[in-house]
Amino acid sequence: MEVDSGRNGTGHGQIAGPDEEIPAGGDAKRSREEGGRNTTTTCQEDEDEDNDYYNDDSNFLDSYRTTWATNYGKNDGSSFEDETAIRPMQHTDGPVLPISSWPMDVLQIFSVKVTEVMGNLEWPLRVYGIVAVRDSLDHKRNDSSLTLTGPSRAVVLINPVMFEVDLKVITHNNSGLPLSESEEDDKVLSYNAFFYDGVAHMNNTGFARRSVESTEHSTMEFVFAHLIFAVEATIAVRVIEGSTDFRARLTARTAGIDEDVVLLDSGDGKVAVVNDDDDSGPLVVLQRRVVVVEEKGSLILGVEAAEIGSEEIVTRQVDIRPRHALRSRCGFNLGFCRMSVMIAWSVLP
Repeated sequence: MEVDSGRNGTGHGQIAGPDEEIPAGGDAKRSREEGGRNTTTTCQEDEDEDNDYYNDDSNFLDSYRTTWATNYGKNDGSSFEDETAIRPMQHTDGPVLPISSWPMDVLQIFSVKVTEVMGNLEWPLRVYGIVAVRDSLDHKRNDSSLTLTGPSRAVVLINPVMFEVDLKVITHNNSGLPLSESEEDDKVLSYNAFFYDGVAHMNNTGFARRSVESTEHSTMEFVFAHLIFAVEATIAVRVIEGSTDFRARLTARTAGIDEDVVLLDSGDGKVAVVNDDDDSGPLVVLQRRVVVVEEKGSLILGVEAAEIGSEEIVTRQVDIRPRHALRSRCGFNLGFCRMSVMIAWSVLP
């Protein structure tokens, strides 16, 4: 999860102190009968034992980086900084789903935030760097940010998943200007890594869990859920009628977990839209577009929106039944505009 900010002209992240579903065709065909869930036959060590595998005398992230280079980097020349090349919607269009792809155990990431700073760090913080998660599909960064602009695809729980944090705070000179040319003067906010072992928690799933990770300079909170028998949903939103001059907060959640995945939050600003080759209407630029949903559950999309200059907030919600493949359509009528929502479904991996 790369922080959507940085130095040298790329900006910085500032952290302050603490209608009905329209079917779009049936599911794609399978090459064999349905049944069975994804399982792991290899025994996995406990999370703490996994973390203790590395050299206790060095930083865990440094140790993991060295081990990663030995195990995964030397064969194909990959870099530790490489992002995953696996895209979402791998099996959306079928027509025949691979024999190895099913609803499976995945990680739904809700939020990442800094809850406490130590030493001489003070709020507000101007932050840049990386918060990434890696799974065993390719062991590469599945990126996002403190304002969560990802993950870019579903995070699968076949083997333990690694969270990687490398964040710094931009410092200032006597004039109050950022030292944009001198990264060595910036202060470490967090340099850390930790595992989540899905096998160890196989009987303790389906709720939002909070992992608090403390380092010398800060405390961070990661909120995520372990979902079983889940599929991937990739969401696209268009304004098909009316005004695009509005602000909005668009969320997704799964039935049974009282936690939102924020797809878009424009705050007091206007929602960003782009005109592409689709003549049905401008595409709304989402901060996140990929979520995961239990196969037997429900994807709940919600929107709170208001025209720019108006205090009247319009609230809408729609439930969509998950599928193994193909697409579902739904929409929101907000009065000042109409939105069309397309959900592309895919099994994993």
